[in-house]
Amino acid sequence: MITGQYIMGDSIIHCLDPRTKLIGCLVVIVVAVWPRQTITILLFNLAFIIIVIYFAEVGVGRVLRGLRSLKLIFLLTFICQVFLTRGDPLWSWGSIVITRQGIDLGINTFLRLLILFLSASLLTMTTSTLKISAGLESLLSPLKYLRFPVQQFAMIINIALRFIPTITEEAEHIVRAQKSRGAQFDSGSLSIRLRTVMALLIPLLAASLQRATDLAWAMESRCYTSDGQIYSRVYKLHFAQRDLIAMGVISIVLLLAIL
Repeated sequence: MITGQYIMGDSIIHCLDPRTKLIGCLVVIVVAVWPRQTITILLFNLAFIIIVIYFAEVGVGRVLRGLRSLKLIFLLTFICQVFLTRGDPLWSWGSIVITRQGIDLGINTFLRLLILFLSASLLTMTTSTLKISAGLESLLSPLKYLRFPVQQFAMIINIALRFIPTITEEAEHIVRAQKSRGAQFDSGSLSIRLRTVMALLIPLLAASLQRATDLAWAMESRCYTSDGQIYSRVYKLHFAQRDLIAMGVISIVLLLAIL
């Protein structure tokens, strides 16, 4: 299972309106990037997200295992903050100095990135791309008065989210095929690794362009155009009582984090 891929279910989080989940994800992201956030507040937000993942019944361990693919980014970010931040020195060796402010900033940045990843993964794992598109279109509907192409923008987001797991799976197939032919992705010199990466990117790009072309022909054959026509949806979105309760919880989390 690819982290971020939609998982069918009937949990409390799955049954929420997509607009509620979009607003909740936006609130969590705003809280995570809010300036001068303390580590305590970030840990509180992280615990809140883990509790929501538990109620979503998508598997907390499955989501956390997806962090392994980002361990290099987390590690490099932490190291850069620790060694490049000036402040009160805790340990030094020549020109290399570790400061207390650097450690605090490294932990702070790590928690922010972790919250962003978990919130985005939770949204896509509990909400199908069609519902995300419908919710986004509904939230941006006031921009229609400014002649903003809301439906086309929502369609682009829907297609992009839909093709992320497809492209990931295609990349895994290409990697297995290249390894069976002797390609070295984990060993060898830097030049050999660069050539193997190019051997991955070129067929992946070609396959993506071919899929995009096929999708364009399929949409045109179904008379889908972008000339300003208004399209309706089969299922209408409705706020329920559980959505009001969820919005109240989200508001409390936002106020606690900001105040």
